[in-house]
Order: sequence, then structure tokens, then C-alpha cells
Amino acid sequence: MAVVVDGLPTRTLADEPFTVVLTGLTPGSEVTIEVRLENCLGATWRGTFSADADPAGVLDLARVALAGFAEPDPTALLWALEPDGEPDRAATSAADVRGALTIRAGTGTVAVHEFVRVFRDHGVTCTDLAEPLAGALYLPAGPGPHPAVITVSGSGGGIAREEAALLASRGFACLALAYFNYPGRPPELVDQPLEYFGRAMEWLAAQPQIRADAIAVKGNSRGGELSLLLGSTYKAVRAVVAVVPSGYIWGAARAGWSDGAAWTWQGSALPRVPSAEDGEADEEPDLTTDGAIRLTPGFRAAIADAAPQQLADAAIPVERTDGPILILCGETDDMWPSIELTDVVLERTAKAGFPYPVRRLTFPDAGHLITLPCLPARTSGLHPLGGRFAYGGTQAGTAAARVAAWREMLAFLTAALGMR
Repeated sequence: MAVVVDGLPTRTLADEPFTVVLTGLTPGSEVTIEVRLENCLGATWRGTFSADADPAGVLDLARVALAGFAEPDPTALLWALEPDGEPDRAATSAADVRGALTIRAGTGTVAVHEFVRVFRDHGVTCTDLAEPLAGALYLPAGPGPHPAVITVSGSGGGIAREEAALLASRGFACLALAYFNYPGRPPELVDQPLEYFGRAMEWLAAQPQIRADAIAVKGNSRGGELSLLLGSTYKAVRAVVAVVPSGYIWGAARAGWSDGAAWTWQGSALPRVPSAEDGEADEEPDLTTDGAIRLTPGFRAAIADAAPQQLADAAIPVERTDGPILILCGETDDMWPSIELTDVVLERTAKAGFPYPVRRLTFPDAGHLITLPCLPARTSGLHPLGGRFAYGGTQAGTAAARVAAWREMLAFLTAALGMR
């Protein structure tokens, strides 16, 4: 009897969970699964996993945990992979990801299963933008008009094409808006005028495929901070998704660190939490066992050292937002303490009698990289600004958080934007 691989479709959207069931194995035999994933997040990823077939010669990864893993989870075959070298962030795209499972039992290969994970579904279109805006507009199949999401990056800059393509594949037009570290834009997050984002909203609302009354903003990390800020500034924003954000405004993000302004409004720098001596801290950096830098202690120290009036001035006036707010945080975030930094959002909206829902979800054992589900999960890595930083969490905790957060975000956007 030939070994058959079931459960993992040969082609499916990249955010789809899956199972893997192997039949036709020798009863009770040890099975090795070698995984290769190409053209994914700027790298090729690999991993080798093992488990035992049951007495009927079946291995169902929804029922049996892989060796070394606490719980059964077929998607570990993807999120637990490691890259061949450091991923090239600049090489990321929304192109299809190609993978293969090589099943080995005894002394040889008993099956090979190839598959494709797709960010951009059939009918989704992409238009790259230049002056006066930079980025890319992804549109769902069909004439629309569609509800829309503007996505903005964190401190690494650029745009997340994979996310934009998946949102369009799920029915939302997505403007992946670049504002720094992208062709035609400044190299660093310094003195970014909020008016640039306002012009992007006006442009997007004027497109015939877009519902002007159904535009949300979404960002991670510094992009989450920006999303909260844009929601409090522009009435065109009808919903905000902020992933591992801050409810306070922080300074510029650039190599070597600086206490310059990140954001400006009408030509003036917005108040911000003072940084620790412009990067000239006397103490040694807080390092993980693999030498990655934890930034969370520094942010906690900055909050503790700031005067009450400085914090009040730097707090984002989220109560001015004209729509619901969803906040998603990891409970072991090593980049900055996003839960503590968003307490102020809950406090301000509650005090103001905010008329829209505000929901904050926190995920145990999850770090800073709560991004797309069913993709390799890392707990540290090189940052575009230079240096190796700790993101926090465990691979398993972060992977589980990604699945739950993506599901919650899609449901939130569907309800908030009135998807038809």
C-alpha cells in the first residue's frame, strides 16, 4: 500500500489552517517529515520533524504531537521552520510560497507532497504607487465598491505586501502605504507629517472601487502607534486595528537612536515621551541567551522617568476616534511593553464615555511579532535599523496568537466596515 498524504491542499491561501494525515505507513513505525518552504518572507525555510504511526499505520498530526512539541498542531510544520541564513526583508513579496513535505520511514523516502501557499488569490489586482503617494493598492476581485484598510509599517519601514494581498483576498481593498525606508520616501522614521497620511485617505476615498465611508487603518508596533494617532486625527478613519502598539507617542526611530520627533502636525513636532539620553545609556543592554537585545526594559524606564505632565502630553487622544478600536498584544513582548503602553487607551476611552467598542486582546507566551498566521515564527532577528533584537514569546505561543489575532481582526473589520 502506498503512503498517502492528505489534509494539506496543493493550493490554498496562506492564512488557512490545515491538517496532515499520512496513511499506508508501517504500523507503529517512526516517521520523519522533512519540510522545505521557498520564496517565503525573504528566505528559504527548512525543518525536520518526527512522530510515530499508530497501530493502523496512520499518522494524524491533529491527534498526535510531533516529537518535542507539547500539543498536536499540524501547522508547526510551517511555523517551527528555520531559515537558510538571515531573511532578506527587502526581498519579500506577495508571490506564491512553494513548499514540499518529504516523508521518510525506515531507510527511504515513502512520499513527497508539494504544495503552494498563496497570498494573492485569483482576481486580486495590485497597482504600485509612486508620487505623491508611495506603496501599493491591492483590490479584491469584483467591481466593488469595497471596504478598505490602510496598512502602515512599524520601525522597519517599507510595506507588507503579503498582508495587503491577503486582506484583498479576504474582500478588503488594501492600501499598503509606505512612509519611510521605501523608494521615493525618507530613509528613517523622522519628522513624518500626518498630513501625508491624510492625503492618502483622500486619494483612497476618491477611487471608484472604494467605499469612502468604510476605511480603516491598521499597523503593528510603531505602525500601531501611528494607527491610533491617525484614528484620533482624521474623521475618515472608521475603525482602528493596532497590533502591539503604544498609546503614547515616541520619538524618531533611526540607526544609533535619536530623540528627534517621529510625527509632525501642521509643521510642529508632536509631544513625545522623552528617551533615555538619546541612546547614550550608561547601562549595558539587556540581552537574551542568544545575544539579542531586549528593548522593553528601556521603554519601562522611560515611562517611569517621565513626569506626569510629559506622559499626559504624549498620550494619544484616542477618544476622538470616530469608530471602534481593536488592540492585539503579546504578553511577553520584548520589543516594548505593549500591554502597559496601551493601558492609557483603555483609561482615556473609559473616562471620556467613548461611544464605540474598544477591545484589547492579550495572548500568553506571544511576543512582538504577531503578524500573519501559518508562517515561520521567530523570537529574535536582525532589524532593518541594525542590531539583533529580541521579539519575545515562544514560537508556539506566537504562532497561536497569530492565528487567533488574524481571525479576530478579520471579524472586527467585517463588522466595523459593514462588509456586504
